[in-house]
Amino acid sequence: MINSVPANWERATKKRLTNFILNQKSTFRLIHSEDPEIRCDRLGPVCWFYSYRQIFPKDLASMAILTNQVGSLHWCTQFMANRGNKNPEGMVTYSDNLPDEWIGTEENVSYYFRKSQGKSPGLFLDQRANRRWLRKRSKGLRILNLFSYTGGFSLNAALGEAHEVVSVDQNHNFIEWSKKNFNLNFLQVQDWEFWPTDVRYFLQGCVRRMRKFDIVICDPPSFSRSSNGQFRIQKDIGDILQQIDKILVKNGQLLLCTNYERWDKNSLEQHVRKKLTKDRYSEIELPESDLDTKSINSYIGLKSIALQKQT
Repeated sequence: MINSVPANWERATKKRLTNFILNQKSTFRLIHSEDPEIRCDRLGPVCWFYSYRQIFPKDLASMAILTNQVGSLHWCTQFMANRGNKNPEGMVTYSDNLPDEWIGTEENVSYYFRKSQGKSPGLFLDQRANRRWLRKRSKGLRILNLFSYTGGFSLNAALGEAHEVVSVDQNHNFIEWSKKNFNLNFLQVQDWEFWPTDVRYFLQGCVRRMRKFDIVICDPPSFSRSSNGQFRIQKDIGDILQQIDKILVKNGQLLLCTNYERWDKNSLEQHVRKKLTKDRYSEIELPESDLDTKSINSYIGLKSIALQKQT
């Protein structure tokens, strides 16, 4: 009978617990590059494991033990090797009594999490440093969040006292989820804008109306499909950048992020610079990823670039 967890999980957990506050709702990544095949996010009462290999009963036993060690009540395993599976339920194994929805916190900001929502339960922890970066510079500004997902960037901009925050995502369920996150943090939904529409259509409308923004956040998926057609980052990001250029004020800032695994940071910049040249956009230094989400492989994990418009 298994009565322990793998040594690399133990080392990772020990490191995290010396750098993060552990309470009933705290969120941080327990296992990242320490195990190339298993990753784990501690999301308050739930430990959410991502598996890039087949899972055996002994693995599930270890997951249950680790979950107990960090004070969580439930665990869940997402089978990332089967991401093409159209049935989310067929990609997930979870412990008894896992709630359909629960709450976790990140730096005093609260978020709803949900099971059976595809590859993520509601918040990408590797964006924590970027959310913090945005929150600190949003005061009094007009913020546009494209591909807004469940509204993590939007929420932090609003809590950072932005004058205007606009969230755009083609998935209506994500827009409604974003509104719930705003309500959870005592922000009145009617004071902010939420648009369940294609990002490309929204940008075209802003150009026609000559609507401008001070900061644009663009965190697109590598690939998505909707009634409006397909989106592929390597093919379509250029057109989106051209539209952003038209609605960004002088000295305005753009944060572009991707997890596309065929690009590293240099590849991302090369694609950006085809549309936003160095003579018109200077690069802004971004904070490094936090300890728990820092990647060793430059192609795996989050890549981000921030630019400021000069002309």
